[in-house]
Amino acid sequence: MLNKITKPFHWARTVVPLEKRNIFVVYAVILLGTVLDNLSSASALTLSANIQKQFNTDSSTTSWVLSGYALTLGSFIMVSGKISDVIGPHNLYLIGITIFWISALICACIPHTSIVALIVFRAIQGIGASTLIPSTIALTANYFTGPLQKHLNTAVIYMIVALTATLGLGVVLGGAFSETNVGYKGFFYFVFAYSFVVDVLLVFFIIPINKTDGHNKLKMKNIDFVAAFLVIAGCLLMILGLTEGGEKWRSPKAIAPLIIGFFTAASALVYEVLYIRRYQVLHQNEDKSSSWKLQVDLLFPPEILKIPNFYPFLIICGLYYATFVMIIAIGVYTYSLIYHDSNIITAVKVFPMSIGLVFGAIVYRDSYYKKVGYKRMFIISGVLSLVSIIWFSRTKFGTTNAYWKYDMGAFFLYGYGINIFFNIYMPLVIQCTPLHLQGNVNGIFQTCSQVLLSIGNALIPSIAGNLRIAYTFEEKLIIQNKIRTIFYVMMGFHAFIVILMVVAIKDPKTISSSDNNKDAINVENDNLENNGIDSNVDIEKLEKADNSESSIESCEMNKAASVECQTENLSTESKNTN
Repeated sequence: MLNKITKPFHWARTVVPLEKRNIFVVYAVILLGTVLDNLSSASALTLSANIQKQFNTDSSTTSWVLSGYALTLGSFIMVSGKISDVIGPHNLYLIGITIFWISALICACIPHTSIVALIVFRAIQGIGASTLIPSTIALTANYFTGPLQKHLNTAVIYMIVALTATLGLGVVLGGAFSETNVGYKGFFYFVFAYSFVVDVLLVFFIIPINKTDGHNKLKMKNIDFVAAFLVIAGCLLMILGLTEGGEKWRSPKAIAPLIIGFFTAASALVYEVLYIRRYQVLHQNEDKSSSWKLQVDLLFPPEILKIPNFYPFLIICGLYYATFVMIIAIGVYTYSLIYHDSNIITAVKVFPMSIGLVFGAIVYRDSYYKKVGYKRMFIISGVLSLVSIIWFSRTKFGTTNAYWKYDMGAFFLYGYGINIFFNIYMPLVIQCTPLHLQGNVNGIFQTCSQVLLSIGNALIPSIAGNLRIAYTFEEKLIIQNKIRTIFYVMMGFHAFIVILMVVAIKDPKTISSSDNNKDAINVENDNLENNGIDSNVDIEKLEKADNSESSIESCEMNKAASVECQTENLSTESKNTN
C-alpha cells in the first residue's frame, strides 16, 4: 500500500534529468519556501485581533495560535536538524514543506465553532516549519562546496536577506489580510497556495546532496532517541511555562513546567556527555558492533566545541532573537493601543526594521569587514543595536512627528546593526562545521534562539501587564511608562551583548587555529582515506598553511580537501541517490 502511494513521488523525482537541473535556480526556490517560517510567525502578531473576533474568544486563548506554533517549532528544531543530516536535507525539506501546506489548508478550512482545532493544526504546522531552516542551511553548505565554494558567502547573504525581509513582510501581510472580508483565512489560503507550488517545483527539480563518508556513517536507527526525547520534552515544557507566564508567574502552570523543562533538557546533555560520550571514549578501540552505545550518533557531537566562539555566538544569537520580538511587540503596542492605527498601518510603521536588515545584507562586503576586523564589526553591531534601542526609547506620544524623529530611524538602525552580526556569524559557523553535521549544529543554535525568543516574548506581558486600547491622556501615559520599562530590559540585554563581543569573542582572523584545524581535519580523515588520499600528507600541508591563514580560510581548506575527491563522481552518485 505504501509503495503505491509513494510511487508517483519517486517517478516525479526522476522526470527531469539531474544534469538539466540548475543548482542556483533550485537554491532560489528553496529560499522561497524557507521564508514561510518567519512569514507565518510574524503574521500572527497582526492576525490575532481578527482571529479573536471571528472565534468570539478572549486574547489569551487567541495567543495560543501563535504560541502553539512557536512551541512545536522550538521543541523539534534540534531533532529536525539531526534527522536532516541522516536522511538528507533535501528529503527532510520536502517532508517539512508538505506538512506545512497541508496544515495551512486545514487551518483555512476550520469552521468558527472552536478555536482549539486551529491551535492544534498551527502546532502541527510548527513541526513542519522546524525542518525548513536547518535543512536549508545544510543544503547551502552541501551545495556550495568544491568548485562552487566561491559562491558560499553570496548564498549565505541571500539566505539572510530571504529570512530577514519576510519578518516585516509577514507583519504587513497579516495586517492586510485582517482588513479584508475573508480575514485570517485569506492568509492561510495564501500560505497553502504558495507552499504547495514550491513543494511541487522542488519534487521535480531539487538536487540531492552529494553524500560524504560522514553522511554515510549516519543511520536513523543510531540517533540518540533518549536524548532527542528529553530535548523535545524539555523544550516543550520550558516554552509552555514561558507562555503560561506573563502576568501569572506565581501560577504552578508557569513555574512547574519551566523548572521541570529546564532540568529535563539539561539531563539530555548530561546523559550524552557523562554517559554515552564517556563510554565511547573509554571503548574507542573496540568493535562498534559489541555495544549499542558505541553506535549512537550524539545529538551534541563534540565537534561543535571546535567552532570558533561557539558559546558566545550561542548566547548572542539567542539574545538578538529575544530583543527582536520585543521591539516588534513594542511597536505594535505603541501604534495600535496609543495611536489607534489599523493593523496594516501598524505593520508598515514597523517595516523599516526589515528594510535595515535587507540593506545590511545588500551592502555587505567581506573585504570591508576583513579590513575593519571581524571583532570590531561585532562590536559595531552591538553598539548600533544598543544605540537604536536608546533612540527608540525617547519617543513620546505627545511629541509632534514622534515617529519620524525617533521611531523610523531607530527601527532601520536596529535592523542594520543586528544584520552585521549575522553576516559574519552564519558563514563562519557553516564553513567550520563538517558537512554531515550542518543540520545538527544549526538545530542547536536555533533551539537556543527559540527558547530565548520565548523568554523575550514572556517578558512583555510580565512587565506591561494586560494592555488595552488607551483613550485618555492618563491611560496613554500609563502604557508609555510600562513600555519604557521594557526598553530598559532591552538595553540591559544589548549592553550584555556588547560586553560579550568585547570580552568573550575572539577575532576569527587572529585565532591560533592549530588545535581547531587538527580537530577539523580529524573529522574528515575517513573521507580522505576512503577516497584514496593520504590524509597524513594533507594534514601536514594544512598545518603549514595554518601558520599564515585565518581560521575561516583554514575551515575552507578542510572542507575543500574533503570534498575535492568527490566532485568527479557527483553526477553518478547523485543519480544513484535520486
